[in-house]
Amino acid sequence: MATKDKELAAGFTKDQFLQSRQWQGIDKDILSVVLEPSKTYTIAEAKRLIDQFKQGQVKG
Repeated sequence: MATKDKELAAGFTKDQFLQSRQWQGIDKDILSVVLEPSKTYTIAEAKRLIDQFKQGQVKG
């Protein structure tokens, strides 16, 4: 369980998310729009951004 928590807390770049097999279809398209190339994000943050985008809550 501790390993899983570390993976969730690890920071990943936009390119790493886009190359990952975890994200597919529309979710990967959303990540390509909402993630900034110079920042790192946790998996939880990426999921939250996807959900916010789908609900129309992401502000550019």
